[in-house]
Amino acid sequence: MRKSLILLLVVGLMFGSLGTATASTESEPSSPPVLLDPNLPVYHPVDQLQGELKLGGSNTLSHVAAVWIDSFRQFYPDVKTSIDIIGSRQAVVSVKSGQSHVGLLSRTINQQEVDDFRKQFGYPPTVLTPCLERTAIYVHRDNPIEGITLSEVDAMFSAEGRRGAEQPCRQWDQLGLTGRWANLPVVVHGRSKDTGSQIFIQQMVLLGGPLRADLQTHRTNLDMLRAVAADPGAVGFAGLSYATADVRPVPLARAEGDKFVAIDSPEADQGRYPLVRRLQLVVNHDSKKQLRPVEREFIKYVFSRLGQEDVIKAGFQAIPARPARVALDAVGLGVVR
Repeated sequence: MRKSLILLLVVGLMFGSLGTATASTESEPSSPPVLLDPNLPVYHPVDQLQGELKLGGSNTLSHVAAVWIDSFRQFYPDVKTSIDIIGSRQAVVSVKSGQSHVGLLSRTINQQEVDDFRKQFGYPPTVLTPCLERTAIYVHRDNPIEGITLSEVDAMFSAEGRRGAEQPCRQWDQLGLTGRWANLPVVVHGRSKDTGSQIFIQQMVLLGGPLRADLQTHRTNLDMLRAVAADPGAVGFAGLSYATADVRPVPLARAEGDKFVAIDSPEADQGRYPLVRRLQLVVNHDSKKQLRPVEREFIKYVFSRLGQEDVIKAGFQAIPARPARVALDAVGLGVVR
């Protein structure tokens, strides 16, 4: 059964060279890549398109999806579009039930979701990666910490410390802060256990270990960051697009001795920022049939140069041309005319 999940996510493996937290090794790029790959497919709209396009799932991915939908409407005003923000936990279920044509998933699909989908249709869901999100570790805006390693993040948030920290990090003096900051407790904030961003942190930073029992959970990322802004000792995590003037994203390093990389730096643009997660679309695609015209044109748009420009406008990280074309191949759209 594991083999089917590995095969299902083959599109995602195309991103192994982008310097995400899932990579076991990191190679220095020979030259800084541009923010938008000039070799991305060009989108050519069709003459007429009617129908309905329903998207449903992740709160995070809904932000860029809203930009895609707005642009898509400019080409096709007769298409009825909607986005249902129901969380990543409902993304695959909504596609399976027909509630959504395209699911919005901000975490890795799990084996149970694959098995349930396959049981109903006889084939697995197709998972495509249209963009990436840099995940920030946020502190109070006045917190003077210069940088944090992934091991230190683990020591702050984890109940076990699987990255090898000698002891849990429960006060800010353990991270080198002095003066009035030294004795402040490290107060950790997060989301719910099935939220995409929290699953990402737990898998990629805590190496699958449990979170602290005293983690303060919040319904939304905005609620969490408001709590971080209100407490000088607080720390939380969310995507770069959620940044406000009241919190500060801390530069991160993969390991002790590595250079700290700011989330919005040129080094991050080169793939050197440690925490980057894949945001994914879930599609019900029978390889023996064509997608509906509306879904087909929407996916072609998303993985085109225009669609990836929208990704950047929304505050996320665009994908290169090669994985974009692999994604199009996965749904029978390899030749874009």
